[in-house]
Amino acid sequence: FTVGCKEGGTPYVTMHNYPDGEWGIGPILYEGPKYSPHDIVVVWHDSLTNTRNGAGRRTGLVFIVRAMQWPHEPYNDFIIYWMKVVWNKDQCDIPNVGETLDSVYISMWYDCDVGGADQSDPHIDDLVGFDGWTNGEWRNPKFVIRDPIDKLTITPDSFYEGSDEINDHYLVWGDEEGEIIIDTSSARKIYIPWREESLYVYLIPRGISYIYDSDNPGTPGNDTGEDGAVAGYCFGGWLYTPPAPSDSIGSGDFRIIRPWSHQWWNWESDPATDDAVYAYQKGKHPATQNYRYAPHPYDLGAAEFDYRFLNTVGPFTFSDKETLHFVWVAGVGQGLYGGLDEYWGRGWLMGAAQAYEKALKVYYGGSENSDPAHPCAPNEDVHFYVPVPPTPPHLNYTATPQGVKLVWDDIAERTPDPLKGVVDTRGYRVYRALHEPRGWKLIAEFPFENGVVRTYTDTTALIGFPLYYAVTAYDEDSLESACNNYLKDSQGNPLSIMLKGAPGKSVEDVYVAPNPYRGSAPWLRATEVGDKIMFLNVPRKARITIYTLSGDRVISLVNTTGEGGIEWNLLNEKGLKVVSGVYIYKVEDEKGNYKIGKFMILR
Repeated sequence: FTVGCKEGGTPYVTMHNYPDGEWGIGPILYEGPKYSPHDIVVVWHDSLTNTRNGAGRRTGLVFIVRAMQWPHEPYNDFIIYWMKVVWNKDQCDIPNVGETLDSVYISMWYDCDVGGADQSDPHIDDLVGFDGWTNGEWRNPKFVIRDPIDKLTITPDSFYEGSDEINDHYLVWGDEEGEIIIDTSSARKIYIPWREESLYVYLIPRGISYIYDSDNPGTPGNDTGEDGAVAGYCFGGWLYTPPAPSDSIGSGDFRIIRPWSHQWWNWESDPATDDAVYAYQKGKHPATQNYRYAPHPYDLGAAEFDYRFLNTVGPFTFSDKETLHFVWVAGVGQGLYGGLDEYWGRGWLMGAAQAYEKALKVYYGGSENSDPAHPCAPNEDVHFYVPVPPTPPHLNYTATPQGVKLVWDDIAERTPDPLKGVVDTRGYRVYRALHEPRGWKLIAEFPFENGVVRTYTDTTALIGFPLYYAVTAYDEDSLESACNNYLKDSQGNPLSIMLKGAPGKSVEDVYVAPNPYRGSAPWLRATEVGDKIMFLNVPRKARITIYTLSGDRVISLVNTTGEGGIEWNLLNEKGLKVVSGVYIYKVEDEKGNYKIGKFMILR
């Protein structure tokens, strides 16, 4: 959080630059459910008692920030911050300050280092971009990102190639359920391709800055997004600000919020003086060639590196004891406009652009007299009203001779709905997925009216296949928690479970599953349960020997578990992964009876 002002022609900036900050640390005022299931309210200040800022530089500003977060789709990819900024003149020691604090710019400064799953210097191969109105500065046809541009049709969670006659940097408000327009006379009626109908809508520039993982020139090949491991675009944007010169103004109270500037730099050019930071806030810095909306680094001759972005609104004027409200959202999307997550196995996910729009829906949730084209502060209307499903139970499951036994706790039965203040959970549902944790199938339901149930044994589970389970809780409003409590390892990677069945009576009954093996999802490693095949119906103490098609022995396995399944993790006797191809197996029991079969591995 960065604030810059100008008094007597001199800039004064209070900021937090890693690792030290200039804001004084205030108290934690609240933590718990309020506007969201988990609010945190803290105070930061630049008062006379602020020892982290120098004498003669303290602005007298205090900001009270409320962080809000939601646990359920599609609202769990971002955090919203409601900031109340107050100026106390008697706490300001800037020389010769007048009755107002003038030319105040409010900025959010991010250094995202995308991302945690990047094993090769995640910070030095980032790039930065902007998605919004650029005041005509990006009309250069040679720019990597241009404005205006219309090459895509962007839907609530996806996109497809082709023009829809809407600038790709703008969101469409009014084409989704819950996007209320309070005055259709100020809206435009346009054709929405994915709805196949014409609707009254607003076109709102997103105004989001974002950072993403690009290609590390120091590693071989193109590792942009680390093959899907860090495909996320970390973004930030304003949901509400007071009126400012960069806004688009119409008749009456029509106003579309637009940031004053978007800027970036890298770790070798972190601004070290108030003059430099303030120049970035104003969008008048020589490093970005005096663009208010700094183009993509490639367009200014820069390469991948450790970037920061600065997204600024203003300028504002503060009177003594005046409070101004600001609402900011920060989050992550799968790319900018959505993408298929094959690495972590989560299926199709919305992008940063759609996540920002979902945050805008949260901000105007419950509003009666405001919308994104007629904005108002959080204290001037109903805001942040999002119905919340019950808390998902903590779940554990194990393989048993009877099937997969699931057990879960009662947290959903004793956690109140944060908006209602009472527990409204009405039952549980049990889901199962095959191969990866998506495509969930409902296999059991337990409404409380029939008695509370917290355990279930799946006797219909397939033997020899990777399975995932989730238990959801649903409430009286038919809201249901997400299928996200399946087993995971310490890094959050999904863990499957396999049933091995009972020992076979004859070697003739032995078979391999899956066959052919087509390769596990990328998140599963060779030492984990999913990256394996299984021999099933194996008699007790039987030996299985695996050969290449040319007759070279790969490995031998013995059934010593007393179960009917023997897992093979696709490693040879030297611990190396085997290659794709056809393999021969010979299974032999204690009496010398044997069977020869084949299976195929496709990686």
